[in-house]
Amino acid sequence: MRRALLLAIGVLVILIGEVLLVSPEIYIGLYAVEDTARMGCAARRFTSAMIGLGALVLFARDLPQSRFPSALCAITGLAFSGVAATGVHAWSTGVAKPEILIALPWR
Repeated sequence: MRRALLLAIGVLVILIGEVLLVSPEIYIGLYAVEDTARMGCAARRFTSAMIGLGALVLFARDLPQSRFPSALCAITGLAFSGVAATGVHAWSTGVAKPEILIALPWR
């Protein structure tokens, strides 16, 4: 189960990183109320961290059960909890669209 979850998370994070790198306006347009040139620049700068985290999670899926993979899972969970908290804050202050709350591109 852990391997499947790490695979899914790793692939998802790498795909988001790729979208932010190639076309940040697609991602920003889904969730942000207003898109500016500065947002695209910030998104592109963040891509290496996203792709790096995704790669780390992908490589960790094959490690035997030990303290490191468990800690990596906990740290990744905390990181995405932070992403979720900032999404709720962005929505509550009018910076983001309601779609940010479920992180899906439907309206």
